[in-house]
Amino acid sequence: MRLIKIILFNDRQELTPGILLEYWKATMKLLIIVLTLFSLSGLYAQVKSAPKDPPVPCSGSVDALPGKYTDHTNPKYPSSLKGTAQDKAAMTKQLIAIEKMEEASRTNFQLTGCVARVSFSGGNKNIVGGYAYTYGYQLGLYQNVCHVTEKVVKTVGEYRSVLRVDVNPGFGTGNYYGEYGDFYVTDKKVRYDIPIDARLGVNYDKDRFNNNRSQITRYISEEMVLIGRSDNYKDKHGDFLKLINGDGYVENWMHGSREDKITAKSYQWIDRHYIITKPGVPLLVPVTRKAYLEALLEYYEIEKVNFQQAVTDMIANDSRTKSICEADKAAYQKIYETKKVKVQQVIASSTFDWLKQPAVVIKYLKPDDYSKASNGLLDFERFYDGDPKGETLYQYNPEYFKTTINQPLKPMLMEVQIRYELGEDSGFSKRYFGNFLNHYDLQKLREMLN
Repeated sequence: MRLIKIILFNDRQELTPGILLEYWKATMKLLIIVLTLFSLSGLYAQVKSAPKDPPVPCSGSVDALPGKYTDHTNPKYPSSLKGTAQDKAAMTKQLIAIEKMEEASRTNFQLTGCVARVSFSGGNKNIVGGYAYTYGYQLGLYQNVCHVTEKVVKTVGEYRSVLRVDVNPGFGTGNYYGEYGDFYVTDKKVRYDIPIDARLGVNYDKDRFNNNRSQITRYISEEMVLIGRSDNYKDKHGDFLKLINGDGYVENWMHGSREDKITAKSYQWIDRHYIITKPGVPLLVPVTRKAYLEALLEYYEIEKVNFQQAVTDMIANDSRTKSICEADKAAYQKIYETKKVKVQQVIASSTFDWLKQPAVVIKYLKPDDYSKASNGLLDFERFYDGDPKGETLYQYNPEYFKTTINQPLKPMLMEVQIRYELGEDSGFSKRYFGNFLNHYDLQKLREMLN
């Protein structure tokens, strides 16, 4: 067979026709791959550079220019609903119904001066009448402005006006007594920080989030309900009743004050809250004195178990405190027995009428005694009737949740929050708020609770 000689760079290589054919095939494959990648890169470049909405020229205020609305299928950020696929589907169904109600309220209303974006979030468990899932709808209003140098309409990156509807919200930030007890026994140098919501052990995390949670950490005060919802210090109790009875609204002023004299240059930023409840059954009921004292007895048993664990860990981890810890172990047993007997005696010696009265307590003790184990959570031998420092304790009404106790995804109550702005540069917010007042149907939300 005749040889064919070619020169490649500085090397000489003799190729047969068969080898040359293989080189040719390989070259053709490489060429096809290159051409394909080139074609795909061109296609990708076309997709990536898909045209956006053309810039809208402006001069001065853009408040009157048409706005834009995007529903939950096109949020600014990805959905943050938590839970199983089945749970998320059930929550999404409820939230879409809430979304449609808001859209219906704007049938004859044109958004201007802003971009309105919907998002869904939540899926966390909350202790509400047992436990329930808390999840919510949000419509954020992002203001449009005229860019100073480019002279085109820009949308600000954060909202200040917003509409939220939260399903099964909780009251307060945390619990009346918190979830941990910080105290000393014989020496202030050694303090014990122990859980008071459930007994430590393999089931602790499970127990603290369901019906094994201690009763003392389920109690609710007026202040817990009002915090972040109302700053009406002149009528705290009136605003509290509005919320728990689902009757009217309360407001918290984020900027300015309800006492301010309003002028054309004034700026007000206000948070309005409605609680939507089922009619005819109270959402919260006062804790009776008897129930409170019994909750103390339950707490003492939790404290005893958790203290034993804490003092054991303390001795194992820090030998320098061993002598104090050993003294604490001996002293604590007597403290536990003494305060337990005192509560039992109060229950046994009190009349039925006295025990059924609401529990009114003072949370804080004298500074020197606040974290001394012998005091327990408070000076439980006194109930502070008529004392302005006393607070009535409330709890979720079991009757309210009776029909939905095994349906944690079902809406049992809702909270509507609308944060709005009033000022010369906030026309978009004022108009949306006005439309909300005139056309948003709160009654349809209430019907979702049945």
